[in-house]
Amino acid sequence: MFIPKSFAEHNQDEIFALIDEYPLASISYIADGKPCVCHVPVLHCYENGKHKLITHVARANQVWQHTKTPWLIVFMGASHYISANWYPSKQQSHKEVPTYNYQTVHITAQARVLDELEATKAILAQTTDFFEQKISKQLPSHTAWQLSDAPEPFIDKMCAALIAIELEIIEIQAQFKLSQNKPATDQAGVVAGLTQIATPEAVKMAQLVAKFAKS
Repeated sequence: MFIPKSFAEHNQDEIFALIDEYPLASISYIADGKPCVCHVPVLHCYENGKHKLITHVARANQVWQHTKTPWLIVFMGASHYISANWYPSKQQSHKEVPTYNYQTVHITAQARVLDELEATKAILAQTTDFFEQKISKQLPSHTAWQLSDAPEPFIDKMCAALIAIELEIIEIQAQFKLSQNKPATDQAGVVAGLTQIATPEAVKMAQLVAKFAKS
């Protein structure tokens, strides 16, 4: 991934926070000499002093059969169009153009298939617990669903149709393009413009531009 120096993100806390917030990933892999992509939730875990990723796919999904070469896993975070009219400097020189702000994380990882019932149940439980806890934080009245809520034979049958996968991280690249290359006055103009739009996407981007703005 081409990453201009201004937008390179190396803080692992920020990178893994993005993955936690936007876990739906695009997995790129090679099958029969052709590039392929599938889209599945991928979770970040920290176990035994090591970062890794986990996911599960339908057994019918061919991706798990192509693990000889590493996968490229792409997470997309917040994004929004940025109007040049939000830059105060544009009013002075008119030498500004619009752009698009976004966050993305690319992780190269080696997949390891866990084709055992208990391993699949463990990753499925970890995945559902992650998402159910997120709902509970947003909606305190929510009762979190657990694997034990369903009959065990039913869960075992469902898991037999799934493949659990662990991903050993080889390389991480992250680009947070959040107007860091602009002067403080233009960054403030971007925040003001996005705040006026007031959609959830615009508000999120305004918060990010402010957070990563020049001090």
